Amino acid sequence: MYNWDLQNQIVAFVDSLRPMAGYYHDMYYGSLYAFADQQSHLLTLLGFPPVP
Repeated sequence: MYNWDLQNQIVAFVDSLRPMAGYYHDMYYGSLYAFADQQSHLLTLLGFPPVP
């Protein structure tokens, strides 16, 4: 059985995010790359060889 009100609310929420999708995409990948870069520096500091 479907709860159409809940499904409509979910669709409305996703539609409200669409105009900012590029921003959220850039923010996600920016933070992901920053985290990977930080961990790479930490491992290099601890004596592991850098990964090219």
